[in-house]
Amino acid sequence: MTLLSTALGMLFYLLHAVSGESGYAENGDFDDAELDDYAFSCYSQLEVDGPQHLLTCTFDDSDVNSTNLEFEICGALLDVDCLNFNKLQERYFLKTKKFLLIGDSKICVKLEKKNMTCRKMNIVKIVKPEAPFDVRVVYREGANDFVVTFNTSHLQKKYVKVLIHEVAYRQEKKENNWMRVNLTSTKLTLLQRKLQPNAMYEIKVRSIPYANYFEGFWSEWSPSFHFRTPETNGTELSLSYGPVSLIIRRLWNNCARNQKK
Repeated sequence: MTLLSTALGMLFYLLHAVSGESGYAENGDFDDAELDDYAFSCYSQLEVDGPQHLLTCTFDDSDVNSTNLEFEICGALLDVDCLNFNKLQERYFLKTKKFLLIGDSKICVKLEKKNMTCRKMNIVKIVKPEAPFDVRVVYREGANDFVVTFNTSHLQKKYVKVLIHEVAYRQEKKENNWMRVNLTSTKLTLLQRKLQPNAMYEIKVRSIPYANYFEGFWSEWSPSFHFRTPETNGTELSLSYGPVSLIIRRLWNNCARNQKK
């Protein structure tokens, strides 16, 4: 009987030990076996508001329940050891002047002061420029070409001044047939003979850091600009326009037809 009681006791102990290692904590907290990876990505934008820089992080999996999760950055900071992020919907962001811009920082996802996952990042190697803006296209009848110009806030910045710009344009009816040109200036000339006559085109621009020190990602695309090429006989001027209504375009075409008569 004693042997049977001992055996049953050992069996009960083993079952209890196994259940304790099953990954479910009695108090409902996360156990180490349950921890997800919480993979995330970050990008920086320098001098977004005067001397202040912006760091933004998001989870790679949009389904992650981020209700009680926090982000913290430590290292390569001025005067402080660590800083906590603010949260706006699914994005975590930090706007500060305290980035040293030299060396690596450690960015961690935290739950109740416990690090869930961490990544080492260098702020100057994850730069995402601000999107270009004010894209314009002007047709030069005498030169038979189109002059494309755009603007970027980085021309006025101390850091990340040198960028590569990608200009993408297409005929509107050909959705995936984008032509692309890379340049470091904010001006591009498109030859009329390389475009379809009397056709509507869409054009947009994005930028990426281009320097030995600053690296990173492509910016968001600029707002698209639309322009029409003239007919091959050259008697009809093109109308370049941005957010111009269809009514104005039709009035312009009617005026052009009346002039021909």
